[in-house]
Amino acid sequence: MDSFFVYPQLSAVGNDQVLFNSGIMVVEPSECMFQTLMEKSRTVVSYNGGDQGFLNEVFTWWHRWPRRLNFLKIFEEKNEHETPANVYAIHYLGLKPWMCYRDYDCNWDMLDHHPFASDSAHRRWWEVYDAMPEGLWGYCGLTKKKDARIRKWRRIAQKKNLFDGHWKMEVRDPRQKMLVDL
Repeated sequence: MDSFFVYPQLSAVGNDQVLFNSGIMVVEPSECMFQTLMEKSRTVVSYNGGDQGFLNEVFTWWHRWPRRLNFLKIFEEKNEHETPANVYAIHYLGLKPWMCYRDYDCNWDMLDHHPFASDSAHRRWWEVYDAMPEGLWGYCGLTKKKDARIRKWRRIAQKKNLFDGHWKMEVRDPRQKMLVDL
């Protein structure tokens, strides 16, 4: 991934053919750039109220990176939810892996979230988690509130008998026995 940081300012992966995603991008830091962004923050209105909208308004010309550098986890095809092997980074859309049980991507529990569901992307995140120092695991702890939300949507998925059947899986995530209060 380091090889992409030789690209000029501003380089990013597109959300579509016009706008870029600000999740991973190259901006050349300088006092001048900082001052310019600060000045523009008073007058430029973000189209979505966030940093991405602001940056797209400021940087109207940008260099396009290949999609695999910041792979947006959204699947248009109903049957294809595999993450390509050659991606450098995954931009998790929908419910994030740490907000779900590690056993499966809980985006499967909500029909309107199915485009964001991918067990392969979910597994990859947990592989990175497992490689982190244990002292950092607590930051990805499962709160009582998140656990209640997961259980609620699993029950709804079961009542609706959602076709993918993820709600049938036996959950073994050890975090459900060590809920944290943040």
